[in-house]
Amino acid sequence: MKLSRTARRVLLGLFAAAFVGGAVYLWRTGAVTPTTVAAWLESLGPAAPVLFIAAFVAGSFVGLPGMAFVIGGRLAFGPYVGFVVGFGGGMLAVTVPFVIARRMRRAGSDPWRPKQRHLRRMFDMLETHPFRAVLALRLVLWFNPPLSYALAFTTLPLRTYVAACALALAPVVLIAMIATSWFL
Repeated sequence: MKLSRTARRVLLGLFAAAFVGGAVYLWRTGAVTPTTVAAWLESLGPAAPVLFIAAFVAGSFVGLPGMAFVIGGRLAFGPYVGFVVGFGGGMLAVTVPFVIARRMRRAGSDPWRPKQRHLRRMFDMLETHPFRAVLALRLVLWFNPPLSYALAFTTLPLRTYVAACALALAPVVLIAMIATSWFL
């Protein structure tokens, strides 16, 4: 049974509303507070950052926003460990789907091309200036999982992809760390 595009969007909207509603309910009732979260993380010990990074990578497979994990890492672990889990988790969150999608693509399949004019121009740059193209795309689309999948279906070398992502995401995570510290 295949659902229509509208039905899928409605279901996704209901799921997101239920998730947000549940989170607000838990926060309002006091079931989840900064103190209880801090105590839980402390009880995990050194496994907490590792589990956080694993959740970040798993979240990228289902399309959760990476910036939420970066900010969550800053709030949970402080500025220094938060940067490490935000950047390290972010790099894994954009690299692991890229590698898996690349392994699963069919041999001889045509590379994907976006329909939007500006993105298409950036994708055309992949053939002539791959590093610059990935750098520009990641500076705009940050931790976007569909971008990882789309780039996996190009001829882009893995080391170029990883290096460009690292260079683009480092300042994004750093700015998120600094901006989040203003709210604490």
